[in-house]
Amino acid sequence: MKNIFLLTVPVILMLLPWLSASFAQNYIPGYLPEGAIARFGKGYPFDFEYSSDGTKLAVASTIGIWIYDTRAGGKELDLLTGHTYHVSRVIFSPDNKTLASICRWNDRTVRLWDGITGAPKAILIGHTGDLYTIVFSSDGKTLATASRNIRLWDSVTGESKATLTGHRGQVKVLAFSPDGSRLASGGTDEVIRIWHVATGELLLTFAAHANSVDALMYSPDGEQIASHGKDGNVCLWNAQTGEFLHLLSDHTKDVAAIDFSKDGETLAIASYDGTIEFWHAHTGEHLKTVNVGIDLYNMSYSPDGSTYVCDNDEEGKILLYDANTDQFLRTFKMPSRGVGGMGYSPDGQTLVGADQFGLHFWDVDTGQLLQTITGYSEVINSVVYSPDGRTLVSLAGVLRFWDIETGKLLRTLTPESSIRSVAYSPDGQMLACGIGNNTILLWSVSRWQQITTLEGHADGISSVAFSPDGEILASGSWDRTIRLWNPHTGEPLRALTGHSSGISTVVFPPNGGTLASGDDSGTIRLWNVDTGELLKTIETEADTIDSVVYSPDGKTLVSTGNNGDDGIRLWNVDTGELLKTITVEKSVYAVVYSPDGSTFASGGFGDISVWDAATGERLKIFTGHIAAPVYSIAYSPNGRTLASGCRDSTVILWDLTK
Repeated sequence: MKNIFLLTVPVILMLLPWLSASFAQNYIPGYLPEGAIARFGKGYPFDFEYSSDGTKLAVASTIGIWIYDTRAGGKELDLLTGHTYHVSRVIFSPDNKTLASICRWNDRTVRLWDGITGAPKAILIGHTGDLYTIVFSSDGKTLATASRNIRLWDSVTGESKATLTGHRGQVKVLAFSPDGSRLASGGTDEVIRIWHVATGELLLTFAAHANSVDALMYSPDGEQIASHGKDGNVCLWNAQTGEFLHLLSDHTKDVAAIDFSKDGETLAIASYDGTIEFWHAHTGEHLKTVNVGIDLYNMSYSPDGSTYVCDNDEEGKILLYDANTDQFLRTFKMPSRGVGGMGYSPDGQTLVGADQFGLHFWDVDTGQLLQTITGYSEVINSVVYSPDGRTLVSLAGVLRFWDIETGKLLRTLTPESSIRSVAYSPDGQMLACGIGNNTILLWSVSRWQQITTLEGHADGISSVAFSPDGEILASGSWDRTIRLWNPHTGEPLRALTGHSSGISTVVFPPNGGTLASGDDSGTIRLWNVDTGELLKTIETEADTIDSVVYSPDGKTLVSTGNNGDDGIRLWNVDTGELLKTITVEKSVYAVVYSPDGSTFASGGFGDISVWDAATGERLKIFTGHIAAPVYSIAYSPNGRTLASGCRDSTVILWDLTK
């Protein structure tokens, strides 16, 4: 069973429970980085895998590999860390003594872990390109990995056994024959190659698909190979000779998944158009078509072959069918409108589905939801403290509100369209949410009721900000306009036009007199809020503006741009003069001033820096987010802690008192 999480599923945020004010919580080793008080979230899950005995579940995430005990209600056993980037695949050896993991991007290492204790066993180095897949032979003694070439490893010692070269592009898929003597490979050079595992000898090469080979699968008896390519074709080949046998599906359908029945007599082909076609694997005869009625993204047989499941990512449904009669049995509905991955437990009694709420476990026979493992989330785009400092809000499409004193989840705000930006009113009684459907929602925090919806923008809302006195709400949009609103009545006050591209951020100064806005053409504009007059245009050297913030005294603007690559720039508000440029070793995506103005903090590529506001000297650097953009940072109102939200899908609170 292999399950790949898609990055395009709807964004739903589910974080770990917050800590009490004493922060007295025990952590899984490796979870809390140095200098941090607390961390929330388990990362984004890319893949999960059962051990063959079903006692453990490994989940590959942006921050490491989570290990769960399935016999103890999904208890967390370990977090395996060491990869320097997002873990994309995990796989247990057949005897469960070894767990192997890869990072597809950046890290490019293969790591072996003790399947029983979780202790690191070996780091396998040698690949220079993206790592696409990893697979054990049936006896568990050989591990194969694919990049621009193929490498065979001793799965016990980690020793390199062979490097198989010959593919002229990226190798994307691998499959061992059932007896482990042969390895089939395919990729972007459109051919399938068959290798002798013991000697590394290339046995066969045959042209297979136009554009690329996207899937390879041996039949259970090892006599045939099924392949699917980007050309839309599904083919059957003689596994011994490479002879073409049958074309089962042509380019008229977009194929989502293929799977052999357990007896090897049938090949099932699921297509995005909502149909599953069944073909006789030996004769190539079309047997039947099941019309599911919804777009399909995946399909697989149960371990005993008695049922099969297919999923629809957009509607968040997993459908179960009887494999003998093709009778529809039941639907498993995900909490969110998305299926990131699905699969059976080894005994076939449990179905697992994953979305951004977590992992959900159902009894296959009854359809009963047995358990949900939460804590996973999507990209954290924003973190915001309430004005009184008692609540922290995390934004990842939905909003979650956490009581910092008790550690309890207070509220969840999940509108029909994804939330893109959020701001508290200065008195903390109102919340403005910029929505992807071009509207702004105003909520009463005390009554927890929607007050009104503000309409007028022609595109999504990128940024919202209240004036310091709370009498004006500014909204910036990708429609290139800024709109000012009376937040108490919902009345539109005026529209500010002049930007030549989408607006990325709007911000008020502490005195509320001049509104600053940044856009995707690298300009910052200053506006008179009362008249709507454009006061000044600052042409930066950046192509885009990521963030803009005023100093507490209102005399300085700080900006970041070029998707993190423009460094930190300080501007004189009165003259528009560039005062200072701070070049950083890594990208910087966001910046924020401390409440007293003595320091400002920046979020970079996996790290957070604190700077002396007067001199530009770096005072502190916090590392702990896995190498990924830190999109948002926020000082607590008392200036004692700093919150960071990262693309690794976690939030970290950093201690500034030490």
